[in-house]
Amino acid sequence: MTLRSSLRNPHDTSYLARVLLALGVLVSVSFVFITQNPYDSGDSIQHYLFARFAPEHPLNLLHSWAKPFFTLLLVGPAQLGYRAVMLWQCSLVAASAWLSYWVAERLKIPYAALAIVLCYTAPDYFRIQFSGLTEPLFGFMLIAGIALLVSGRAGWSAALVSWLPFVRSEGFMFLGLWVVCLGWQRQWRALPLLLLGYVTYSAVGAVVLGEPGWVFGRNAYPTISQYGHGSWKTYLVGLLYLLGWVSTVLVALSGVQLAWRAARRASWRNPLFPVELLVYAVVGVFVLAHTLFWVFGLFGSAGLTRVLASLTPLLAIMALRGLSCLLLLGRTALVQQRIAVGVAGFSFAFLFTGLHMEMRWVRDFGQPGDLALTAQAVSWYRQLPGRAHQPVVLEQPAVAKALDLDIFDYKARPLAAAAGRLQLNKLPPGTFVFWDEWFSTVEGGLPLDSLQKNPHFRQRWAGRTLRQADDEGSGICQLIVFEKLN
Repeated sequence: MTLRSSLRNPHDTSYLARVLLALGVLVSVSFVFITQNPYDSGDSIQHYLFARFAPEHPLNLLHSWAKPFFTLLLVGPAQLGYRAVMLWQCSLVAASAWLSYWVAERLKIPYAALAIVLCYTAPDYFRIQFSGLTEPLFGFMLIAGIALLVSGRAGWSAALVSWLPFVRSEGFMFLGLWVVCLGWQRQWRALPLLLLGYVTYSAVGAVVLGEPGWVFGRNAYPTISQYGHGSWKTYLVGLLYLLGWVSTVLVALSGVQLAWRAARRASWRNPLFPVELLVYAVVGVFVLAHTLFWVFGLFGSAGLTRVLASLTPLLAIMALRGLSCLLLLGRTALVQQRIAVGVAGFSFAFLFTGLHMEMRWVRDFGQPGDLALTAQAVSWYRQLPGRAHQPVVLEQPAVAKALDLDIFDYKARPLAAAAGRLQLNKLPPGTFVFWDEWFSTVEGGLPLDSLQKNPHFRQRWAGRTLRQADDEGSGICQLIVFEKLN
């Protein structure tokens, strides 16, 4: 089969899918060695550090915030460095894009191979490949769970998604959706497997921690979020930023088409229709839940729309349903082919329009200001004599990564504050404190004046710069290094 013949048959695009996936992987892997941006210099690097030092600190594998199953799978790549983590994430995105195509083809959606295009041209999904965040693995497990249902392997699907809560906490919500879908399909024997992950980690917690109920007892997210609350439209706008204009319009069209299909009895006779409804339910519940969490300031929500990236492989299937609506405008196969190619072309072209939600080189792949300051400060620090045996206080994960500092060793990295109280007097002389304007104050509870006004500390290095080099409105980041004298 050739590329041209694959395009001519909208229901058999396997050759086109392989070509598109190869191109997507090639571009992604190239960017692993080009980008200077880890997508997020906080949580992204913090997850890497949890996995990087898990062999020395095995309890990292049972940490609620770090997510146990995610950390377990990340341990191997993390030992090889952050670029290896990026390659791992790229492999998850590639596998997710392929499964998105595979599911769309089994659902008999025309031009299923374009699901791969829609995945790779979703701006935020492409960017998040270069992070250490949980979203790529969570998205892979979601689309893999759907694919197993489509292939008739309900038990395997249930067993796989049982681990979702240990990759992202939202996984608990989706277990309920799987219960409904499996019950609808009368797959009763598969239902107990939805508890596999929880039972396993509860048993491990009972042995290691002495707490069989640790999964909920050690939940890292407080009921009332310390980040406040926000707008009802935050996550709807976030979908636009995730997908870009083309896919957003197609997803909206697919919602209209779903309502029309649901009103027809013939749709309900299709054994795969409940699985397709599950795709829409997962997306709807995810967006609604995060909206409610943010509006009412619940469960540690910070209004971070990057979490929506997990949904991209499912949204690609929905967008293809929207494309099938547009194909009705074409009276001939040739016209329909041109519509499909045009949509794919527009999805790619929109990445370079310069719109805020699309790709911008400096913002997305250049070195962020806080990482530039980190590189300068660490370079200065490494030239100091005798610094190898001095404790270091820090909260900024990027500094720890640059120093390759084991942040879980509290002799090497003592805390400047604990339980909301400063304990600067307990730091030994010669301790270096890397203070930044966000992590040190918000996460570490260490205000700048507590160091500047303390006669036992002197400032040794300071830097400030724009967060984004080409955007004066991006704000200022600071990094200041202090040394304790006595």
